[in-house]
Amino acid sequence: MLATWLYVSASALRQNVDDEIVSIRSIAQSRNPALGITGVLIFSGHHFAQFLEGPAAGLEIMKVSICRDDRHTGILTLQSHPIEQRRYGRWALAYSGWATAIDNVLSDAMRQRDAREILNYMDHFVADIH
Repeated sequence: MLATWLYVSASALRQNVDDEIVSIRSIAQSRNPALGITGVLIFSGHHFAQFLEGPAAGLEIMKVSICRDDRHTGILTLQSHPIEQRRYGRWALAYSGWATAIDNVLSDAMRQRDAREILNYMDHFVADIH
């Protein structure tokens, strides 16, 4: 069975931000396929948003790892449920680069606990890189 996890968090990165993002992406590119995980990462400079999908066991491993990662705080789950098919199946971890313009959307999503705008942004971003 496949499942999803969409979360938003506040960035704790203050130094070597670009290097840390490269590290996150590099680890994801090797670990995610081994766990059967696909998804999208957004970084606004102030917040992270990540949508992950895959087998429940693989997602649980990712949740534990991400929740222990001190590069961000205040992790808020916006969505977590079973699915029948993947939304972003082509991507071990699609990354949009710094997306400073979406920071207000991420802040609002955290405040309102609403995933719709984030998923809309992710869908458009992924469609643009096909």
